[in-house]
Amino acid sequence: MAEINREFELLLRTSDGDEVLKSSDTIVVKFGPERNGIVSSWLNGGYSEDLSAVFNHQLSQENIDRYGDGGILDFLKDLSNGFCNDLDLRNNKLSGLITSADMDYYSIACESYMDIKVMAITTAGARVNAVSAGDGASYYEINGQYDFDIGDAQSDLEIGSNPNKPGTINTILLINAKLDESSLLLAEMIAVEAKAVALRDLMVSSNYSNEIATGTGTDGIAIFSNLDSEDTIENVSKHAKIGELIGKVVMDSIKESLAKLQWLTPSYQLNALVRLDRYQYSLDDFYENHLPKYMEIDGESDKRDFIASLVNVSRNPELVANVSLIIHLLDQYRAGLLSKKTVLKVSNSILENQLDRDEWHSMKLLLEYVIMTQLE
Repeated sequence: MAEINREFELLLRTSDGDEVLKSSDTIVVKFGPERNGIVSSWLNGGYSEDLSAVFNHQLSQENIDRYGDGGILDFLKDLSNGFCNDLDLRNNKLSGLITSADMDYYSIACESYMDIKVMAITTAGARVNAVSAGDGASYYEINGQYDFDIGDAQSDLEIGSNPNKPGTINTILLINAKLDESSLLLAEMIAVEAKAVALRDLMVSSNYSNEIATGTGTDGIAIFSNLDSEDTIENVSKHAKIGELIGKVVMDSIKESLAKLQWLTPSYQLNALVRLDRYQYSLDDFYENHLPKYMEIDGESDKRDFIASLVNVSRNPELVANVSLIIHLLDQYRAGLLSKKTVLKVSNSILENQLDRDEWHSMKLLLEYVIMTQLE
Protein backbone atom coordinates (compact mmCIF):
# COMPACT_ATOMS: atom_id res chain seq x y z
CA MET A 1 0.00 0.00 0.00
CA ALA A 2 1.42 3.34 -1.02
CA GLU A 3 1.51 6.25 1.38
CA ILE A 4 -0.65 9.17 0.14
CA ASN A 5 -0.24 11.56 3.05
CA ARG A 6 -0.02 11.43 6.80
CA GLU A 7 -3.67 10.35 7.18
CA PHE A 8 -4.72 8.36 4.12
CA GLU A 9 -3.23 5.22 2.61
CA LEU A 10 -3.95 3.76 -0.80
CA LEU A 11 -5.90 0.49 -0.58
CA LEU A 12 -6.13 -0.03 -4.33
CA ARG A 13 -6.35 1.67 -7.70
CA THR A 14 -9.12 0.46 -10.01
CA SER A 15 -8.66 -0.29 -13.69
CA ASP A 16 -10.59 2.95 -14.36
CA GLY A 17 -8.07 4.98 -12.37
CA ASP A 18 -10.08 5.52 -9.18
CA GLU A 19 -8.12 5.52 -5.93
CA VAL A 20 -9.65 3.81 -2.89
CA LEU A 21 -8.09 5.52 0.14
CA LYS A 22 -8.44 4.78 3.84
CA SER A 23 -7.70 6.61 7.07
CA SER A 24 -8.53 5.44 10.58
CA ASP A 25 -12.16 6.56 10.29
CA THR A 26 -12.88 7.07 6.59
CA ILE A 27 -12.81 5.36 3.23
CA VAL A 28 -12.65 7.75 0.27
CA VAL A 29 -13.01 6.87 -3.40
CA LYS A 30 -11.19 9.54 -5.38
CA PHE A 31 -12.53 9.37 -8.92
CA GLY A 32 -10.15 8.95 -11.84
CA PRO A 33 -12.65 9.24 -14.69
CA GLU A 34 -15.65 11.56 -14.84
CA ARG A 35 -18.39 9.68 -13.04
CA ASN A 36 -22.13 10.06 -12.70
CA GLY A 37 -23.96 8.51 -9.81
CA ILE A 38 -26.68 8.39 -7.22
CA VAL A 39 -25.94 8.85 -3.51
CA SER A 40 -28.31 8.60 -0.54
CA SER A 41 -26.72 11.49 1.31
CA TRP A 42 -27.70 14.89 2.69
CA LEU A 43 -24.48 16.23 1.16
CA ASN A 44 -24.82 16.56 -2.64
CA GLY A 45 -27.15 13.59 -2.61
CA GLY A 46 -29.31 12.34 -5.45
CA TYR A 47 -28.06 12.28 -9.04
CA SER A 48 -24.88 14.10 -10.01
CA GLU A 49 -22.24 14.21 -12.72
CA ASP A 50 -19.62 16.48 -11.13
CA LEU A 51 -18.41 14.85 -7.92
CA SER A 52 -14.69 14.39 -7.44
CA ALA A 53 -14.98 11.81 -4.67
CA VAL A 54 -17.33 9.91 -2.38
CA PHE A 55 -16.63 8.87 1.20
CA ASN A 56 -17.85 6.54 3.94
CA HIS A 57 -17.10 7.99 7.39
CA GLN A 58 -17.22 6.41 10.84
CA LEU A 59 -18.85 8.65 13.43
CA SER A 60 -16.89 9.01 16.66
CA GLN A 61 -18.56 10.19 19.85
CA GLU A 62 -16.94 13.57 19.31
CA ASN A 63 -18.39 14.04 15.86
CA ILE A 64 -21.72 12.60 16.95
CA ASP A 65 -21.81 15.51 19.42
CA ARG A 66 -20.92 17.93 16.61
CA TYR A 67 -23.64 16.33 14.48
CA GLY A 68 -26.20 16.96 17.21
CA ASP A 69 -25.13 20.58 17.75
CA GLY A 70 -24.79 21.78 14.18
CA GLY A 71 -27.01 19.55 12.08
CA ILE A 72 -26.03 16.75 9.75
CA LEU A 73 -25.54 18.86 6.61
CA ASP A 74 -23.15 21.30 8.31
CA PHE A 75 -21.25 18.37 9.78
CA LEU A 76 -20.89 16.70 6.38
CA LYS A 77 -19.78 19.97 4.77
CA ASP A 78 -17.07 20.42 7.40
CA LEU A 79 -16.03 16.81 6.90
CA SER A 80 -15.77 17.12 3.11
CA ASN A 81 -13.83 20.39 3.39
CA GLY A 82 -11.28 18.57 5.52
CA PHE A 83 -10.94 15.81 2.92
CA CYS A 84 -10.48 18.42 0.18
CA ASN A 85 -7.61 19.88 2.17
CA ASP A 86 -6.04 16.44 2.71
CA LEU A 87 -6.40 15.06 -0.83
CA ASP A 88 -5.54 16.40 -4.26
CA LEU A 89 -9.08 16.60 -5.69
CA ARG A 90 -10.02 18.16 -9.00
CA ASN A 91 -12.80 20.13 -7.30
CA ASN A 92 -14.24 20.39 -3.82
CA LYS A 93 -17.59 18.76 -4.55
CA LEU A 94 -17.97 15.52 -2.59
CA SER A 95 -20.76 13.36 -1.29
CA GLY A 96 -20.63 10.79 1.45
CA LEU A 97 -22.19 8.29 3.82
CA ILE A 98 -21.89 8.02 7.60
CA THR A 99 -21.95 5.06 9.96
CA SER A 100 -20.83 3.89 13.37
CA ALA A 101 -19.20 0.78 11.88
CA ASP A 102 -15.44 0.46 12.27
CA MET A 103 -13.68 1.22 8.97
CA ASP A 104 -11.13 -1.52 9.66
CA TYR A 105 -13.83 -4.09 8.95
CA TYR A 106 -14.58 -2.96 5.40
CA SER A 107 -15.01 -5.44 2.58
CA ILE A 108 -14.28 -5.07 -1.13
CA ALA A 109 -15.85 -7.46 -3.64
CA CYS A 110 -15.25 -7.46 -7.39
CA GLU A 111 -16.93 -9.28 -10.27
CA SER A 112 -16.32 -9.04 -14.01
CA TYR A 113 -17.60 -10.53 -17.23
CA MET A 114 -15.99 -9.71 -20.58
CA ASP A 115 -15.95 -5.87 -20.69
CA ILE A 116 -18.03 -5.26 -17.53
CA LYS A 117 -16.44 -4.76 -14.11
CA VAL A 118 -18.31 -4.03 -10.89
CA MET A 119 -16.85 -3.33 -7.44
CA ALA A 120 -18.60 -2.95 -4.08
CA ILE A 121 -16.96 -1.39 -1.01
CA THR A 122 -19.02 -2.05 2.11
CA THR A 123 -19.05 -1.54 5.85
CA ALA A 124 -21.82 -3.37 7.65
CA GLY A 125 -23.33 -3.85 11.08
CA ALA A 126 -26.76 -5.32 11.80
CA ARG A 127 -27.02 -6.45 15.41
CA VAL A 128 -28.91 -3.59 17.09
CA ASN A 129 -30.58 -1.70 14.26
CA ALA A 130 -31.72 -4.40 11.83
CA VAL A 131 -35.21 -3.76 10.50
CA SER A 132 -37.61 -5.20 7.97
CA ALA A 133 -39.37 -2.98 5.45
CA GLY A 134 -42.82 -2.24 6.85
CA ASP A 135 -41.85 -2.57 10.52
CA GLY A 136 -43.32 -0.11 13.00
CA ALA A 137 -41.70 3.32 12.86
CA SER A 138 -39.61 4.87 15.62
CA TYR A 139 -40.55 8.48 14.95
CA TYR A 140 -42.54 10.87 12.77
CA GLU A 141 -40.70 13.71 11.05
CA ILE A 142 -41.99 16.61 9.00
CA ASN A 143 -40.36 19.94 8.26
CA GLY A 144 -37.34 18.92 10.32
CA GLN A 145 -39.39 18.35 13.48
CA TYR A 146 -39.22 14.92 15.13
CA ASP A 147 -42.00 13.31 17.15
CA PHE A 148 -41.00 10.14 19.02
CA ASP A 149 -44.38 9.68 20.70
CA ILE A 150 -46.23 7.84 17.94
CA GLY A 151 -48.18 5.27 19.91
CA ASP A 152 -47.26 1.84 18.54
CA ALA A 153 -43.54 2.47 18.10
CA GLN A 154 -41.56 -0.61 19.06
CA SER A 155 -38.17 1.07 19.15
CA ASP A 156 -36.21 3.32 21.47
CA LEU A 157 -34.11 4.83 18.66
CA GLU A 158 -33.43 8.47 19.44
CA ILE A 159 -31.94 10.56 16.67
CA GLY A 160 -30.71 13.28 19.01
CA SER A 161 -28.68 11.04 21.28
CA ASN A 162 -27.44 8.54 18.70
CA PRO A 163 -28.13 9.41 15.06
CA ASN A 164 -26.54 6.23 13.69
CA LYS A 165 -26.74 3.25 15.98
CA PRO A 166 -23.93 0.75 15.31
CA GLY A 167 -25.99 -1.13 12.77
CA THR A 168 -25.59 0.54 9.40
CA ILE A 169 -24.90 -1.05 6.01
CA ASN A 170 -23.16 1.36 3.65
CA THR A 171 -22.09 0.34 0.15
CA ILE A 172 -20.21 2.24 -2.56
CA LEU A 173 -20.69 0.58 -5.95
CA LEU A 174 -18.40 1.34 -8.92
CA ILE A 175 -19.28 0.29 -12.48
CA ASN A 176 -16.74 0.64 -15.28
CA ALA A 177 -19.33 1.23 -18.03
CA LYS A 178 -21.54 4.25 -18.72
CA LEU A 179 -25.13 4.22 -17.38
CA ASP A 180 -27.74 6.93 -17.66
CA GLU A 181 -29.79 8.17 -14.72
CA SER A 182 -32.64 5.68 -15.14
CA SER A 183 -30.19 2.78 -15.47
CA LEU A 184 -28.44 3.88 -12.27
CA LEU A 185 -31.80 3.78 -10.51
CA LEU A 186 -32.33 0.22 -11.74
CA ALA A 187 -28.82 -0.68 -10.53
CA GLU A 188 -29.66 0.79 -7.12
CA MET A 189 -32.86 -1.27 -6.98
CA ILE A 190 -30.90 -4.48 -7.64
CA ALA A 191 -28.30 -3.53 -5.02
CA VAL A 192 -30.99 -2.94 -2.38
CA GLU A 193 -32.63 -6.27 -3.21
CA ALA A 194 -29.23 -7.96 -2.96
CA LYS A 195 -28.76 -6.50 0.53
CA ALA A 196 -32.07 -8.05 1.58
CA VAL A 197 -30.96 -11.41 0.13
CA ALA A 198 -27.68 -11.27 2.09
CA LEU A 199 -29.56 -10.71 5.35
CA ARG A 200 -32.10 -13.39 4.45
CA ASP A 201 -29.32 -15.90 3.77
CA LEU A 202 -27.91 -15.19 7.24
CA MET A 203 -31.42 -15.11 8.77
CA VAL A 204 -30.67 -11.80 10.48
CA SER A 205 -33.53 -10.89 12.80
CA SER A 206 -35.28 -7.54 12.76
CA ASN A 207 -34.92 -5.74 16.08
CA TYR A 208 -38.37 -4.22 15.63
CA SER A 209 -40.60 -7.15 14.63
CA ASN A 210 -40.71 -10.92 14.17
CA GLU A 211 -39.52 -10.64 10.57
CA ILE A 212 -36.17 -11.36 8.93
CA ALA A 213 -34.43 -8.03 8.43
CA THR A 214 -34.18 -6.47 4.98
CA GLY A 215 -31.64 -3.83 6.07
CA THR A 216 -31.04 -1.46 8.97
CA GLY A 217 -32.71 1.81 9.84
CA THR A 218 -29.76 3.93 8.71
CA ASP A 219 -28.40 2.29 5.54
CA GLY A 220 -26.71 4.26 2.76
CA ILE A 221 -25.74 3.56 -0.81
CA ALA A 222 -23.70 5.25 -3.53
CA ILE A 223 -23.62 3.96 -7.13
CA PHE A 224 -21.40 5.39 -9.86
CA SER A 225 -20.82 4.67 -13.54
CA ASN A 226 -17.97 5.82 -15.82
CA LEU A 227 -18.93 8.72 -18.08
CA ASP A 228 -15.56 8.46 -19.87
CA SER A 229 -16.16 4.84 -20.87
CA GLU A 230 -16.70 3.91 -24.52
CA ASP A 231 -19.11 1.20 -23.36
CA THR A 232 -22.72 2.06 -22.54
CA ILE A 233 -25.11 -0.31 -20.80
CA GLU A 234 -28.75 0.42 -21.60
CA ASN A 235 -30.49 -2.60 -20.05
CA VAL A 236 -29.90 -2.96 -16.31
CA SER A 237 -32.06 -5.73 -14.92
CA LYS A 238 -31.70 -8.94 -12.96
CA HIS A 239 -31.86 -10.78 -16.31
CA ALA A 240 -28.84 -8.85 -17.60
CA LYS A 241 -25.27 -9.84 -16.79
CA ILE A 242 -24.62 -6.51 -15.10
CA GLY A 243 -27.57 -7.18 -12.79
CA GLU A 244 -26.05 -10.52 -11.81
CA LEU A 245 -22.67 -8.90 -11.12
CA ILE A 246 -24.22 -6.13 -9.01
CA GLY A 247 -26.16 -8.67 -6.96
CA LYS A 248 -23.09 -10.83 -6.36
CA VAL A 249 -20.71 -8.06 -5.27
CA VAL A 250 -23.26 -6.48 -2.95
CA MET A 251 -24.14 -9.80 -1.30
CA ASP A 252 -20.51 -10.88 -1.00
CA SER A 253 -19.28 -7.58 0.42
CA ILE A 254 -22.11 -7.31 2.95
CA LYS A 255 -21.66 -10.88 4.18
CA GLU A 256 -17.90 -10.47 4.51
CA SER A 257 -18.19 -7.18 6.38
CA LEU A 258 -20.83 -8.56 8.76
CA ALA A 259 -18.60 -11.54 9.45
CA LYS A 260 -15.59 -9.30 10.17
CA LEU A 261 -17.34 -6.77 12.37
CA GLN A 262 -20.03 -8.75 14.18
CA TRP A 263 -19.29 -12.45 13.53
CA LEU A 264 -22.60 -12.76 11.70
CA THR A 265 -21.78 -15.96 9.83
CA PRO A 266 -23.60 -19.17 8.89
CA SER A 267 -21.72 -20.89 11.73
CA TYR A 268 -22.87 -18.32 14.31
CA GLN A 269 -26.45 -18.51 13.04
CA LEU A 270 -26.48 -22.32 13.39
CA ASN A 271 -28.13 -21.97 16.79
CA ALA A 272 -31.75 -22.65 17.74
CA LEU A 273 -31.81 -19.80 20.27
CA VAL A 274 -30.47 -17.36 17.66
CA ARG A 275 -33.16 -18.51 15.22
CA LEU A 276 -35.85 -17.93 17.86
CA ASP A 277 -34.45 -14.56 18.89
CA ARG A 278 -36.62 -12.57 16.46
CA TYR A 279 -39.82 -13.64 18.21
CA GLN A 280 -40.88 -11.08 20.77
CA TYR A 281 -41.69 -13.52 23.55
CA SER A 282 -41.37 -12.66 27.23
CA LEU A 283 -38.98 -14.87 29.21
CA ASP A 284 -40.51 -13.61 32.46
CA ASP A 285 -43.95 -14.74 31.33
CA PHE A 286 -42.49 -18.05 30.15
CA TYR A 287 -40.84 -18.73 33.53
CA GLU A 288 -43.74 -17.51 35.65
CA ASN A 289 -46.78 -18.78 33.76
CA HIS A 290 -45.82 -21.46 31.27
CA LEU A 291 -42.87 -23.43 32.61
CA PRO A 292 -44.38 -24.19 36.07
CA LYS A 293 -47.11 -26.20 34.31
CA TYR A 294 -44.52 -28.76 33.24
CA MET A 295 -41.75 -28.65 35.83
CA GLU A 296 -40.99 -27.21 39.23
CA ILE A 297 -38.96 -24.00 39.20
CA ASP A 298 -37.64 -23.04 42.59
CA GLY A 299 -35.73 -19.77 42.43
CA GLU A 300 -33.01 -18.35 40.24
CA SER A 301 -30.84 -21.45 40.47
CA ASP A 302 -33.44 -23.58 38.68
CA LYS A 303 -33.83 -20.88 36.03
CA ARG A 304 -30.09 -20.87 35.43
CA ASP A 305 -30.07 -24.65 35.12
CA PHE A 306 -32.91 -24.52 32.62
CA ILE A 307 -31.14 -21.84 30.57
CA ALA A 308 -27.95 -23.92 30.66
CA SER A 309 -29.84 -26.91 29.29
CA LEU A 310 -31.15 -24.74 26.41
CA VAL A 311 -27.68 -23.44 25.60
CA ASN A 312 -26.14 -26.91 25.74
CA VAL A 313 -28.36 -28.26 22.97
CA SER A 314 -28.96 -25.09 20.96
CA ARG A 315 -26.20 -25.72 18.39
CA ASN A 316 -27.21 -29.27 17.54
CA PRO A 317 -27.75 -29.16 13.73
CA GLU A 318 -30.69 -31.56 13.76
CA LEU A 319 -32.39 -29.56 16.50
CA VAL A 320 -31.74 -26.29 14.64
CA ALA A 321 -33.30 -27.82 11.51
CA ASN A 322 -36.47 -28.82 13.35
CA VAL A 323 -36.74 -25.45 15.08
CA SER A 324 -36.34 -23.79 11.69
CA LEU A 325 -39.19 -25.85 10.26
CA ILE A 326 -41.50 -24.60 13.00
CA ILE A 327 -40.30 -21.01 12.54
CA HIS A 328 -41.05 -21.23 8.82
CA LEU A 329 -44.56 -22.46 9.59
CA LEU A 330 -45.09 -19.51 11.94
CA ASP A 331 -43.83 -17.12 9.27
CA GLN A 332 -46.31 -18.54 6.77
CA TYR A 333 -49.13 -18.19 9.30
CA ARG A 334 -48.22 -14.55 9.92
CA ALA A 335 -48.19 -13.91 6.17
CA GLY A 336 -51.61 -15.55 5.76
CA LEU A 337 -50.30 -18.47 3.71
CA LEU A 338 -51.27 -21.20 6.20
CA SER A 339 -54.12 -21.45 8.66
CA LYS A 340 -53.67 -21.54 12.41
CA LYS A 341 -55.14 -25.05 12.50
CA THR A 342 -52.65 -26.38 9.94
CA VAL A 343 -49.62 -24.74 11.58
CA LEU A 344 -50.63 -26.02 15.01
CA LYS A 345 -51.16 -29.57 13.74
CA VAL A 346 -47.86 -29.79 11.87
CA SER A 347 -45.90 -28.03 14.62
CA ASN A 348 -47.24 -30.43 17.24
CA SER A 349 -46.26 -33.35 15.00
CA ILE A 350 -42.69 -32.06 14.83
CA LEU A 351 -42.58 -31.52 18.59
CA GLU A 352 -43.88 -34.98 19.38
CA ASN A 353 -42.01 -36.99 16.76
CA GLN A 354 -38.77 -35.10 16.20
CA LEU A 355 -38.10 -33.46 19.56
CA ASP A 356 -38.84 -36.43 21.80
CA ARG A 357 -35.28 -36.79 23.13
CA ASP A 358 -34.80 -36.18 26.85
CA GLU A 359 -31.93 -33.74 26.27
CA TRP A 360 -34.17 -31.62 24.02
CA HIS A 361 -37.00 -31.35 26.55
CA SER A 362 -36.14 -27.78 27.57
CA MET A 363 -36.15 -26.61 23.94
CA LYS A 364 -39.44 -28.42 23.35
CA LEU A 365 -41.04 -26.50 26.23
CA LEU A 366 -39.72 -23.18 24.92
CA LEU A 367 -40.97 -23.97 21.41
CA GLU A 368 -44.43 -24.85 22.74
CA TYR A 369 -44.53 -21.44 24.42
CA VAL A 370 -43.36 -19.59 21.29
CA ILE A 371 -45.95 -21.40 19.14
CA MET A 372 -48.69 -20.59 21.62
CA THR A 373 -47.82 -16.88 21.79
CA GLN A 374 -47.45 -16.54 18.01
CA LEU A 375 -50.76 -18.27 17.23
CA GLU A 376 -52.83 -16.36 19.77
